[in-house]
Amino acid sequence: MIDGKIVGFDMLSLETAYEALHPKLAKSYVLDAILQQGGEADNGSADKARVFIEEAGKCKEEKFKSVGHGWDHRFEGPGVVGSALVHEQKVIHTAFFSVTESEKAGRMSSATWRRRHKV
Repeated sequence: MIDGKIVGFDMLSLETAYEALHPKLAKSYVLDAILQQGGEADNGSADKARVFIEEAGKCKEEKFKSVGHGWDHRFEGPGVVGSALVHEQKVIHTAFFSVTESEKAGRMSSATWRRRHKV
């Protein structure tokens, strides 16, 4: 969350994979926080997080063969986009982001870029 607003989340299947990617993921979210400075300080709430996760679960899903191993699942719903890489029926990485309709067709940058391009 940034200023109490849901930005999104990433989940990885292996602790070692997360450890390797943590610096890049953190940098991505920190850059968004810096770019969005100016809002009122608000830590958000667990209820907002629950609602976002519920909305992510209601997204329309499309499935494509991945460039590498597995399948690329793309998700889109009102205010939410996401993706998941699935290999041998296991989710390897998934990420969901909060977006506005104008962001879905917007330009590229940091974590914002990933949200706008449905990860």
